[in-house]
Amino acid sequence: MNTLRNVVLILCGLLTSFGVSMARADDAGLRSSLTACRTPNSVEHQRIGGVLNCGKIWKIKDGSVRLSADGALRVNIKGLVLDDVSTGDSNGTPDGVTGVVAALVCGANGGAVVAQTAGVPISLTGEAKIHTFLMLPPQCVAPIVLIREIYQGEVGGWLAGIGF
Repeated sequence: MNTLRNVVLILCGLLTSFGVSMARADDAGLRSSLTACRTPNSVEHQRIGGVLNCGKIWKIKDGSVRLSADGALRVNIKGLVLDDVSTGDSNGTPDGVTGVVAALVCGANGGAVVAQTAGVPISLTGEAKIHTFLMLPPQCVAPIVLIREIYQGEVGGWLAGIGF
C-alpha cells in the first residue's frame, strides 16, 4: 500500500477521534476541504510546520485540496477573504494579498514545509486555482497542506489549510 495513503489513513483516524475536520484518503491520495485562518493578532500566533498564521481573521466560501500519491496537486479556492472588521474597507477582500502558494507540511506543528508550489494569482474576490505537481518525500507523517499568502512579493503566513 502506498506510504502517503497509509499516513493519511492514520492521520484521518487521529483527527476523527479528536473531532477535528477530517482529511480523507482513497486510491487518489489525500482529499480535504480547506479551513480559513481564524486567529486574530490579539491571540498568540499559531505556527504549523514553522509557518506563522495570517494574524487576521479570514473566511473561505469554498476550498478543496486533492493530492494524489504521484504528487499531482489540485487546489480550488473560492471566497478566501478577510473577515476582520479591524481591517476597515479592506474587509471582505484579500487586502494586498496578490497570490497564494500551497505548501506541504510533514510532521504537523513539529514538522516542516517539505514541498511548495509556485505562486498563483488570487482575485479580488478571493478565488485561485493551483494545478501542479509536487515532489513528495518518501514518507510524510501527519501531512497538512497550507495555503500561504504572497504579500508585497514575498511568501508569508498561512491563510487556510486542511486537517484542523
